[in-house]
Amino acid sequence: MFTRKLTVLAVPLALMLAVCLLVPVLSGLGPFFGSVVLGALLGVALALLLPLAGATRLREPFAHLLWIPAAVTLAVLISQYLSSMGVNIPLLRLLSTLDTRIITVESAFAAYMIAFSVRTGRGI
Repeated sequence: MFTRKLTVLAVPLALMLAVCLLVPVLSGLGPFFGSVVLGALLGVALALLLPLAGATRLREPFAHLLWIPAAVTLAVLISQYLSSMGVNIPLLRLLSTLDTRIITVESAFAAYMIAFSVRTGRGI
């Protein structure tokens, strides 16, 4: 039981991290083909998010736990926003990026996890 809960919490964050780590590699393909491959990779990752996390049923008992990795992702987004506004906190520098594609990936994952959490679980 604990392993399933841990999987629902950890897999979305690991999948998002993998996609974000591939973004700089894909930028070497050029602006057009890099974006095309990034979009295809993001679509595949979002399609695989639920089966890999084990939350595939409409009334999945642990799907409501997806709000936790979504909240972590939103906290990272807030820290990136604060660092882009000039707030100089040493811990925030570890998470800061100005690459809009990484921010897009993080936002897409957070929105998808919140929407699925509300749709299948008890909500936030």
